[in-house]
This record gives sequence, C-alpha cells and structure tokens, in this order.
Amino acid sequence: MAQKCTPAHIAFVAASANEVVKPACVVLHWIFHGHRKMSFTANLHSVCQTTSNGNIEFSWIETEYNGMNILPKVRHQEDDSCVFQAICAGTEMAIKRDAALKNPPRTSDIEFNTNSFVEDYENHTNRRIGDEPLLNLPLDTREETGINLFHSSGVLATSTNWEGEQRVKLSRHIKVRQPQFDRVADFIRLGKPVVGSFPANRDFLTLGPDEIYEYVNREKKTIESSHMVLFVGFGYKGSLNGRKYLVFMNSHGEEFGDRGFGRVYFNDIFKDRLYVLFAGAPKIAIQNPNVSTSAPKREPTQDPDDRPAQRARLGDDGSSSSAGGKHPSTLGNLPT
Repeated sequence: MAQKCTPAHIAFVAASANEVVKPACVVLHWIFHGHRKMSFTANLHSVCQTTSNGNIEFSWIETEYNGMNILPKVRHQEDDSCVFQAICAGTEMAIKRDAALKNPPRTSDIEFNTNSFVEDYENHTNRRIGDEPLLNLPLDTREETGINLFHSSGVLATSTNWEGEQRVKLSRHIKVRQPQFDRVADFIRLGKPVVGSFPANRDFLTLGPDEIYEYVNREKKTIESSHMVLFVGFGYKGSLNGRKYLVFMNSHGEEFGDRGFGRVYFNDIFKDRLYVLFAGAPKIAIQNPNVSTSAPKREPTQDPDDRPAQRARLGDDGSSSSAGGKHPSTLGNLPT
C-alpha cells in the first residue's frame, strides 16, 4: 500500500526540534542558524523509512502526494535522448503535482511526445543530437536549449482532455548551482521534480535493484559519457550518518534496476546541472499544435541561495562539475 503524504505532512517538522528555550535579546547568531539547520534536517528525516537492506530512504515510488500518485510512467529510450526523456518526465510530474494540489485533488494523464521534442530541438538548432561535441559547444547546451524550447513553444502532448496532440509549456524552472544535499533533498520531499546528470559507464546499465551507482573512473578526471534522469527520492546508506544518495527514475524501461528506478551517490552528480521544473495543466487546450519552435534564449530563474559555481571538474573535495575538458557523450552512445 502506498504511503500517503499530505502537504501538511510534507511540511512537518519534528516538534522537539522547535521546542528551544530562547535566551534574552543576546541570542547568538550561530544559535539561531544552527537551530534552523537542525529543524531543516529533521524535516527531511521525518519522511524517511528504513528499507529492507538497511538504508534510510524517502521516495515518491510508493508515496502518494495529497492522496495522488505524481510519478509519470517509466520511459524506454531507444536513442541518444536521455535529456529529453528526463525533461518530459519531470514536466509530467510537475503537472501531476499541480493537479494533486487542486480542491478536490485530481490527477493528470498528460504524456509528452519525446520524439517530437527531439525533432523540435534539431529543427531549432539546425543540428542533430550528438553533434554538440563536434561543435565544441558548452556541456549543458542540450538541456538548456531543450528547457528554453519547453518554456517558449511547449512540447506536443496527448490527454483525454483534447483530441490528438497539443503543445503544453513548462511554466518556469530553477537552475540550482553547486547545491547542498539537504537543499536538493528538500525540493524532492516537496514533490518538486528535479532533473540532473551524472557520469556513466557500461556498469551503469547493469545496476542491480538494491545497488547504489558509483562512478569508478574518478581518478582519470575525464568524463566520457553522462546521463540525465529525473530524481524522485533521497537516502542515506546504512544510517542517517551514512553516504548520501538520490533515487532516480531512469529511461531504460522497467527492466532497469528496481522496476526502472535506481540510486546514485550524491557526490557523483554534476552539481552545476540540476534543474527544478514547474508546470500545470492548461485550462484550455492549445488549438495550434504546429506553432514555431524557434525562440530566443531565455534565462532561467536563479536559485535565490545560489553561490558562484566553481567550474572545476571533479574537484579535490569530491564534488562534481561537468564544466571544462572533453565534451562527454550521453548514455545512448557510450563507447564500447
């Protein structure tokens, strides 16, 4: 049975974390901020459960948001399209979350046409996916352009609310640079879809149901391939003091990992390529599905707590950045 999570439950903070005796007007700055961080962490821990293998974890796989399932169907990519698969899945999740917040709560059956999204990208850029490395383009070109197109022109989608396919737009997004684990986990806890990338090799494709993926070529300081997914949960290996990881929905069918889902250690994720997506179902179906996909570049909404991103690949502190160096391929065309 799915665990039910209401907005009130999602916003819950352990009462004991709030019961702090406040000194007089000389309360030290660090006491206030330390208490706030403890409350924030307690908020994350309060929704976690112990899994059968001893990890501490929360995910939307078995959890309902306000009585509704907000996860999209697991996709199965057949080409080099993980970026478009993840963005479409994340936008579907954003729409489902928006629908679950209605009074009364409802669901959404909107499904995006990923193949047409790829065609939009190729028509807009006048290049095929996979050409970016040959043109020496920035590493985030594909996802940035795709998200901008989703904002400006929408992507073709089906629904029982209209005939055929209509374009539905992404409302807005936040690009979170060099985030802390707790911040990313809190977006996920609130049901907000987060998409992001990490380095991948052939071992990734055989990830077991209970395994946590770890990129093993870190000492080379070069990334040959990267993969974008939708993050739907977070956890701690073995205990709340254990290594931190994220749960993701993959796009290699339900045969992958745990029914199409997997886990990856947070330290292996590209910290400068994480996006939080926002969208809602259109009140009136768009009548012209053939609108132009040519649009000027749109700047993302910046994370208000953003700090200047440190553009160093796989720095000494163990954090990952995809900037600089050789342009990696995506998982669809991993080198043999």
